[in-house]
Amino acid sequence: MVTTTWARIENATVAEITTIDPKDRFHPALIWVICPRNTQPGMQWIDGVFSPAPAPTIDHSRTIAAARYQHETAGLTLDRISIETSRESQALITAAAVSALIDPNYTCTWKTLNGPVELTATQLIGLATAVRSHIQGCFNREFELLDALNKGTYSPDMLDHGWPTAPGT
Repeated sequence: MVTTTWARIENATVAEITTIDPKDRFHPALIWVICPRNTQPGMQWIDGVFSPAPAPTIDHSRTIAAARYQHETAGLTLDRISIETSRESQALITAAAVSALIDPNYTCTWKTLNGPVELTATQLIGLATAVRSHIQGCFNREFELLDALNKGTYSPDMLDHGWPTAPGT
């Protein structure tokens, strides 16, 4: 006796059906797909009608945030010293600045992208201020772009300009 299993499967390919069917009830040779003659690749069965797949949407707020993060962490040059501005570097610079505030005679050797440099307490505070200003400028630009997005005046080419530049660059 042969048992026939019927199933209504929508929005799936033969490969997807055979992958999700561990008991092999839907053997590829037995799967029939009935489509109208004008059905094109990428079309979807939606509410009983084959329709073109919706165009992918771009999450501009996510794109803006990613651009801000890229600019924020790209580093900066201050008095010919290239400084990392990764999140970890920001924390290390902040800790060094706190030490400089506690002890005005504090000095340290700081590892920069172009080698180690001796920094005084005053220089460390200046460095931390410049980095913080750069980071805040990146967030300010992100907020300007999000505001333009909310007002409907945003265009993707706005991502290419308006970001802060560090002193000495």
